Amino acid sequence: MSSEQTFAQKMHKLLLRARIPASILMGLAIVVFAHPTLSSWLTGLGIIILGEALRIWASGHIHKSAQVTSTGPYAMVRHPLYLGHFLIATGFCITGDSLAAFIIVTVSFFIIYMPTWKNEEKNLIALFGDTYSDFMAKTPALLPRWNRGVFSGSFSWQLVSQHREWKHAAGLLAGMIGMAGLAYWGTSIAAFLFSLVTK
Repeated sequence: MSSEQTFAQKMHKLLLRARIPASILMGLAIVVFAHPTLSSWLTGLGIIILGEALRIWASGHIHKSAQVTSTGPYAMVRHPLYLGHFLIATGFCITGDSLAAFIIVTVSFFIIYMPTWKNEEKNLIALFGDTYSDFMAKTPALLPRWNRGVFSGSFSWQLVSQHREWKHAAGLLAGMIGMAGLAYWGTSIAAFLFSLVTK
C-alpha cells in the first residue's frame, strides 16, 4: 500500500468521524449568526418543509442494505436524504437571514458529507455489485434529474417510522420555534455577545 493511499484513507476516516462535530458547527453557525425576521422565517420554513418532505418520501422507500432502491425520489437522485438535509440546513440559514451561516454550512456540508456518501457508495458496490454501479451511472448524486420512476414502488409509513424520521421532524419543529423566539427578541446572538464584550 502506497503512502498516498494510506494518507487518503486516514483523511477519509478523519472526515467520517468529523460528521457530528461538523453538524454541531453548522448548527452553532446558524444560531449564532441568526437575526430572523418574519419574512425570512416564513421563507426559510418553506425550504425546511420541502427538505423534510423529501426526507420523509425517501425514508418511506428505502430498504437499507436489503436492495438497491431506485423508486420514489431515488429515481431522480442517489442521495435524497442528504439532499433533504442540505435543503433543511439552507432553510435554517434563510430563516436566520445569515449569509455567513450559509457559507459555513455549505462548505462544512460538502467537506464532511461528500466523503460520507462516497464511502456509502463504495460499500453498496461491494454489497450489490453491478446493480448499484448501473444505478450510479444513470442517477445523479445530489442534483435531481426528472425520471418517471418517481411514480414506481410503494411508499411505507412503517419504513418512515422504522427510520425514526419523526425524531428528525420534531427537532426541526423545535429549531423553528427557537428561531421564532429570536425573531421576537429582535436581535442576533452574535450581536448580543458583541454588545457584552464592548460594554
